[in-house]
Amino acid sequence: MKDRKTIIESGMLEMYLLGLLPDEQVTSLEKMLAEDEVLAQKYAEIEQDFENVSLENAIQPPDFIKEDLFAGIREDYSEVRTLPREDASNEKPVKKSQTFMWIAASLAALFLVSSLWMFLQWDTTKTDLQVTQQELNTIKSQIENLQGALKDSQLLADVVKDPNTLQYALKGNDKIPGGFATAYINHEEKSAIVNVQKLPALPEDKTYQMWGDVDGEMINMGVIDKSKDVVILQYIDEATSLNITIEPAGGSDHATVSQLVTNVYL
Repeated sequence: MKDRKTIIESGMLEMYLLGLLPDEQVTSLEKMLAEDEVLAQKYAEIEQDFENVSLENAIQPPDFIKEDLFAGIREDYSEVRTLPREDASNEKPVKKSQTFMWIAASLAALFLVSSLWMFLQWDTTKTDLQVTQQELNTIKSQIENLQGALKDSQLLADVVKDPNTLQYALKGNDKIPGGFATAYINHEEKSAIVNVQKLPALPEDKTYQMWGDVDGEMINMGVIDKSKDVVILQYIDEATSLNITIEPAGGSDHATVSQLVTNVYL
């Protein structure tokens, strides 16, 4: 069974509340609700929120529904009252029993219609809330990306204006024609930063990785995160060259020299 965090974020509690959760998952979820007080509390909060939303957004069913139901009830009751006296002893109890059944059925139908109407309105409201939440999440993501870009720009500006920073251009070979990266090395601050904005995108199962060559040995400087324009890497003292290779996602312990895409001597 999934952990508590996954259950909450996946919407399983909402699906269970609505009766939409697959049968094979219901038993496991109910067991977790019985054993996990935090999860049970979260479910109770969701249940209360749904109830509040439904009541706040409830719409009264059309008047004709109630009027038609009670009109039918009055008609049945009228038939009981107008029975001839000579038949009353035999048929009245039967008619009255049937009338009460009709009353109960009519009231049940009225309740069902009202409940269905309320549920449909609540479901629409729930969908609107989900859309709003998705829009808020999208806006939040855009703001975070913008903040990240601003931080990258500020970092790059601070590095470039430092007189001790050396700039190196890494042009792509025939494996990434047109590819280009710029490395900024500061031996005083012992920092290494690379601007990878112009490196072409790779498949999801591949990544760029930078290496510093020290006495013929490739030392790992770090995996290059292409979701960022500016990447901070490990500074390698006494490196004589910078090298970028294409490696499996997550990076490699040793450089794949055959996948070298660019390098520059320091």
